[in-house]
Amino acid sequence: MADREASPDDRLRGYQREMLDASLRGNTIVVMPTGSGKTLIAVARIRAELERPESNKLVWFIANSVELCCQQLDVLRQNLPAYAILSLTGQDGVDNWSQQYLWDAVLQNVRIVVGTPAVLKDALGHGFIRMSRISLLVFDEAHHCIKNHPMNAIMKNGYHPAKSRSESVPAVLGLTASPVINPKEGGMKQLEENLDAFVVTPKQSLDELMRYVYPAHLEMLTYPASTLDEYPGSSYLGQALNWAASSYDFATDPYVLDLCKYNDERSQRAVRKVLETHQLGVGSATHYVRKCVERFKKGAVHDLILPDTTMSEQQHLLRILETLPISDASSASQVTNLSEKAECLIALLASQTPDFICKGKTVIFAKERATVGGLSHILRLSRTLAPLYSVGSFVGTSTFDRRGTIADLADPRQQTQDLVDFRKGVKNLMVATSVLEEGIDVRECNLVINFDAPDTLIGFVQRRGRARMEESSYYILAAEDDTKIDPGKWKNQEERMKQEYMDALRQRVEAESLDEEAVNTRVFRIASTGAMVTFDDVKAHLNHFCSVSTLQASNYVDTRPDYFAEKTADGLKWAATVTLPSFLHQDIRTASSRETWLSEAAAIKDAAFEAYVALYKAGLLNDNLLPLVKEPVFEEGEHIDQPSLVEVAERAEPWVALATPVTHSTATWHSTIVIFSRGEVGPVRVILPAQLLQAEHFELYWTEQISYSVTIAATQPVTLRPAQLEVLRNNTDMVMRNVHESRMPAERSTDFMLLFDSQDGDAPKPAASNGTCCTPGTQLSDMNALNSRDLGLVHVKSRPGLPYRLQRLDGEKMVVTRFPKRKNFLRPIQQQQINNIAYTTEEAYLLKECSIDRVPLTSCLHATFFPSIMHRMEIRLLAQDLQATLLKDVDIKNTSLVIEAITAPSAGESSDYNRLEYLGDSILKYCASLQVVAQHPTWPERYLSPEKSRLVRNSTLCQGAVRLGLDKYISTKPFAPDSSKSKWRPPYASELLASQHSQTRQMSSKVLADVVEALIGAAYMDGGVAKAYHCIQIFLPDEPWYSASQTFEHLSPDASPVSVGSLHDLERLIGHHFTSPTLLIEAITHASLPFQRTGMSYERLEFLGDAVLDLIIVPKLHAHPQKLRHYQMHSIHEALVNGLFLGYCSMRYSIPQQQNSIVKGPTGCAVQQEAKILHLHDFIRASGQLLDAKQASLEAFEKYGELIEHTLQAGHKYPWPDLLAMAPQKFFSDIVESILGAIYVDTRGNLAACEVFLDNLGVMAQMRALLAGDMETMQPKERLGVAAGNEAVKYINTAEKVDGRLVATCTVRMGGREIARSPTCGSKAEAEARAALDAVRIVQQGSSHCKRRKLNEPVPVVATKRTDCLGSDSMLDHNFASADPLSETAPLLRQPSGTSRDSTAGPTTLLGRQSTSDSADPPVSTDEPCCASVLVPLLGSYQHETPVVADPDYPHLTGEAAWLQEHFDQLKWNPEEEGARYRWTVGQVVGRVWMGIPDSYDVTRERNDGCSSPESLYDLDISLVAEADDIEIPDQEIEADSEGGERMST
Repeated sequence: MADREASPDDRLRGYQREMLDASLRGNTIVVMPTGSGKTLIAVARIRAELERPESNKLVWFIANSVELCCQQLDVLRQNLPAYAILSLTGQDGVDNWSQQYLWDAVLQNVRIVVGTPAVLKDALGHGFIRMSRISLLVFDEAHHCIKNHPMNAIMKNGYHPAKSRSESVPAVLGLTASPVINPKEGGMKQLEENLDAFVVTPKQSLDELMRYVYPAHLEMLTYPASTLDEYPGSSYLGQALNWAASSYDFATDPYVLDLCKYNDERSQRAVRKVLETHQLGVGSATHYVRKCVERFKKGAVHDLILPDTTMSEQQHLLRILETLPISDASSASQVTNLSEKAECLIALLASQTPDFICKGKTVIFAKERATVGGLSHILRLSRTLAPLYSVGSFVGTSTFDRRGTIADLADPRQQTQDLVDFRKGVKNLMVATSVLEEGIDVRECNLVINFDAPDTLIGFVQRRGRARMEESSYYILAAEDDTKIDPGKWKNQEERMKQEYMDALRQRVEAESLDEEAVNTRVFRIASTGAMVTFDDVKAHLNHFCSVSTLQASNYVDTRPDYFAEKTADGLKWAATVTLPSFLHQDIRTASSRETWLSEAAAIKDAAFEAYVALYKAGLLNDNLLPLVKEPVFEEGEHIDQPSLVEVAERAEPWVALATPVTHSTATWHSTIVIFSRGEVGPVRVILPAQLLQAEHFELYWTEQISYSVTIAATQPVTLRPAQLEVLRNNTDMVMRNVHESRMPAERSTDFMLLFDSQDGDAPKPAASNGTCCTPGTQLSDMNALNSRDLGLVHVKSRPGLPYRLQRLDGEKMVVTRFPKRKNFLRPIQQQQINNIAYTTEEAYLLKECSIDRVPLTSCLHATFFPSIMHRMEIRLLAQDLQATLLKDVDIKNTSLVIEAITAPSAGESSDYNRLEYLGDSILKYCASLQVVAQHPTWPERYLSPEKSRLVRNSTLCQGAVRLGLDKYISTKPFAPDSSKSKWRPPYASELLASQHSQTRQMSSKVLADVVEALIGAAYMDGGVAKAYHCIQIFLPDEPWYSASQTFEHLSPDASPVSVGSLHDLERLIGHHFTSPTLLIEAITHASLPFQRTGMSYERLEFLGDAVLDLIIVPKLHAHPQKLRHYQMHSIHEALVNGLFLGYCSMRYSIPQQQNSIVKGPTGCAVQQEAKILHLHDFIRASGQLLDAKQASLEAFEKYGELIEHTLQAGHKYPWPDLLAMAPQKFFSDIVESILGAIYVDTRGNLAACEVFLDNLGVMAQMRALLAGDMETMQPKERLGVAAGNEAVKYINTAEKVDGRLVATCTVRMGGREIARSPTCGSKAEAEARAALDAVRIVQQGSSHCKRRKLNEPVPVVATKRTDCLGSDSMLDHNFASADPLSETAPLLRQPSGTSRDSTAGPTTLLGRQSTSDSADPPVSTDEPCCASVLVPLLGSYQHETPVVADPDYPHLTGEAAWLQEHFDQLKWNPEEEGARYRWTVGQVVGRVWMGIPDSYDVTRERNDGCSSPESLYDLDISLVAEADDIEIPDQEIEADSEGGERMST
């Protein structure tokens, strides 16, 4: 019966559904032709039985032979892997199971038994099994259930008596292609009585059945009657064998001699019986006899043959056989003297065309096992047939007896292999006995030959059913004088069947013509658009809707609607039902025809029409009657590759809003304490006209080694009298002028926004009597007599404008160090090998040249730090205002989170929104996914995904941000108090009011969207998902949002779920007991599952589970103590949630299930416990075709699983290539996410329950391992993009199929040169990954070697003079040679040897920077590389990403790099796109200069998706002019160049 190939997509056709429905209504015997797909009906019926709510009984599948049992066992295990299936045949030794506990033990946890009928008959007869324990009996080849057959005995002795006693009996399903054994005896009626079932055959879908069944062409082929002499006289060997048999003396037989020793009646009866049966059968071919004799000679020695005979009997027979004239014969002689029948067969086989032979396979049926052996031998040796056919043989095996006979040449293992090879196409001709007639799955046969004619009608039908291909042939060989074979009766039956079909066809055509007028009146029209659908085109529309409504479309999923038509009760008209694919909700999956029709076609159109109208009413079609699904449309100005620019408000200035009350003396003043971690800088009280609700903590960086942890305490209200206010303002003015004199107005003004109030006695001292605030240096001769707290900054007459800090007195000299003039202490200073002279170099001056301020040093330090402190207050006030206005209802308590969320990376602050944005993105994705699933319960995943994307896309978030005015709170510009254009000066209320005016700026839409997501992340950190939801609603107020209770009410299934048994093991595997089992069934149901009328497939739950997975993983990554950067979180996140890894986890995770077997020991049978391993994928409810693909993935897992596990546990690089090589099918990861979604809904959002499941899978353990270790998780192609810098990387792929297997290779080219080539791989993705990793290794090795060589082998370069745009004639234009960055001959950049830094030689310009001996610049060695001009892009890296880190590979350049970093804020840097982040580091930039990169080169940017793309060419001619300690940098102009990029020039 195993004819699964009738429906390769495993979807039940109409006639199969008709039969299944009949079986579900009652006991049935399904009668359909061989090859029509009866196995699929049986599998669907068994699944329905197992999924009944009370189903804890057995399903017993009965097949008539051991071979068929084995075959059906494989089919059931493939289609129902979640259930324990047991095979019970005579070969399993069941005849020795004589105790009840043995049967109970072996059937423990078993749901399906596949066995021969005799096993069940005996088990019932002995009382080991009761009928009440079985819920379904399936009889394969049910026509055997007659007379004394074991199948009939099961029903006669077990089923019918139990039914008569009103006991529980199983349902019965019979399967057969030929229900009538003997028509003369009313066989069909008798079969129905025996099986207590009714014979059913397709009626409603008869025409469909005939489309898939191809009756083979029947032909009688005759041959002349044999003229050969009767065998054995035809050969000398045969004559000798015949003489040995006929003249055998039984008196010498050891067995007879042994019996004669006893004179009892029993022995005498045995002797008489032997003497009566002395005629032995003789073979028909010399070869056969020779092989039998040779086999016995070999086997008798080892007692392999005739095991029931004694040794003396075997030796006696051996002596007789040794007297036979046996000699080896040549191959040629073995195929001569063939019978006419054999010659006819060979001629028939040779006459077939090569195309016919290649297209299919051939089966030859013979009656005797000996004939099969002889025929297969002859056909193999035939020179004519050998090039055309590969021959196998199959005769079956005994059910209970494994013993052989001397005449049996069949090797069980060889014939099993022959059958496997025949199925796979390795062999294309099979010689077999009648065992191949029934059930054995032999596909793609187009030629069936009866070497021996079938004995019965059943034999004729079954053999003919083997020829299943279109245009097949069916031959019967018969001698010319044979009158017994008459296929005419079979032909008459065929003609009657054909006539019945033609009558049905004629009636259908007539009915369709009668229905045509009524059909044309049905139209569905949309008034607003004029769109319409009619009966004639609705099926095409419905097909289109189904095909575009899933993301799971594949070879495994049939998206076509399933139509089922049947006649009404009166048999006069038709009604139809259409069932849509299971990825659609059950409320809209089924529709029935509104009317009844004379034709089947009209009824089907009516059902399709009603289904399409229902889809429109459910909101799945638009007003044009088309599916809602469409490609994304980008709004004007928005592009796929880059965000749009939006004109928004300039960032709000909190001090401006506070200036008015300060000016009008109506301000409410508040007091705070600023505390420094190091004792040398005491605390200071600061008065400001605003409230700081929370403390502020930050770092101030004094030198490379010294930093201060600063705390600004929360403010307290303070009342100031006018006199007090005046004193505070005067003191503040004195302190500020002492440090910031050059930046303060000449006309004194004291309306400061912040006021200093010293608490430790370090208040400014009043001026001396001569009006000065300085103490001459000559008065400091006795250092010990002075209070160090009274000492201020030192001034030297010969160095006006340069403040110093007193270190000590040295006789008549004062030893000092330079006091910094920079204003920004919020940015770390990089470590350098050469100490920065601005802070550490000591200088000595005569006391008479020096004077010391009377403002204490501590106050000077406070004033120096004042710009940085005020900046931190400013951004906190800005965040507080946002909290109190736009985010008031969200109620985010932690202001620091808001500050982080509104700070763009381009602002260059110590923290920016990237981390919170990554967190908020996952929270938003989760919230949006949950909402669209709950709000659209009938929408498939294909509709949910675009709706979610609409909610979370940048343009939607950007619009929400602009509408609310969020733009004015976003910081994008860096704090630049040292900038030449906007040098910091103390803020005065009057000046702030005078400069108040409305301004706009351009901002990337992505920045706006990122800030929204970051605020969502901040809300989540502050108050969990509920607060995040509230934040989302603030920015997307026009969207409907369900509350948590509403959401789960819409997600939870109906109160009366479809109950399904056998979920205990799956729940144990998952680690969660489901309140609603319907969710679990949905989570494991693939869209390919045939006959899935109720419930849905897992797509919607998988869609939700994907978001839940992120909700679990991302917050844990964000909360890690290491404070991972966003790109680190992304890399680890991708390593944990990618489909390859989840598929690996799904295949790896398992639990044991106890299963018992019976073993025979020296003292009898015993129960042996075994552990069956259950995997998650075993429970997938899917089509057989998908399960075939599953098996291929499991084989790949066997190959790569251990290697991947070892790498994950002990490796340093994530096993991307091996995961790509394993390439598990997508449904392995889908089921993980769908179960995760099911758990989440079942527990109403309990993430702890979801984590238990992920922990069981090993996902959480792997996350902990990645966080604790140092594994590189970045994908190979991304790693190569980073390693390649701005070099163009190209992947060249080749792929071909070798022996049906894809073989792919990949070559990586970088900068036009071949870098690496992958080995042969199984996919393009694997080949690219392996090639990329090799390329990374080569590039890194090459770069390291090149750097070492350049450091040791200086090569001079030529520098030429030119006049720059500022009029200087001393600019050095370094002509960078375009060179291979990996080449060992790349030129080295060095300062010309004639350049001097001696102050006496006058100013010298190095790469545009003017230098003097007493400059604050770090010294640049005259024999080291000078790279300032190309390090300018590095400043953009610092602005947009992280602080510059000195590269240990370039120790000579760290001073140069640090100098540029220190003065970074004096550069105006305007990238074309806000939010872009350059990914250059010092080592990369300097290294490329070192190796000779030209001064015009591609700047590569890193986008959020991790991909790199060249943006534009920059011509870098930057002039940095140093004058004393103040750096004045002219504005840079940016203009478009001819290549569409940007050109930056001075």
